[in-house]
Amino acid sequence: MYSWRISKKDDTPISTIIIILTFIHFTQILILYSIIGKLFPQFAIFDNLKKIYIGLFFIFFLLFNYLIFYNKSHWQNYLVEFKNESTSESNRGWWLVRIYLIGSVLLFFILMPLLFS
Repeated sequence: MYSWRISKKDDTPISTIIIILTFIHFTQILILYSIIGKLFPQFAIFDNLKKIYIGLFFIFFLLFNYLIFYNKSHWQNYLVEFKNESTSESNRGWWLVRIYLIGSVLLFFILMPLLFS
């Protein structure tokens, strides 16, 4: 994902990736919470939260991810690691990343009727 905008020299590629990953991970947290809340209602303690608190948690989670994952030398190591990757390996990775991103969000929407009925 980082290589999508590697030609740019600003921090936007890293920031964009962190925002996307935060959204995906936040969605996965909501899925897990919903499943646990449906199977074990006694653990559904956040059901009465207002939307503002969920939004604040998302912003906190975004800042946490930014502080944890933002390391330019770490991203440069990824580029070195995949530098000699063949075209077929690159295409396979490209598809796997997209399947992960789209599948995570779709899973949430597929499970919504089951979890909230």
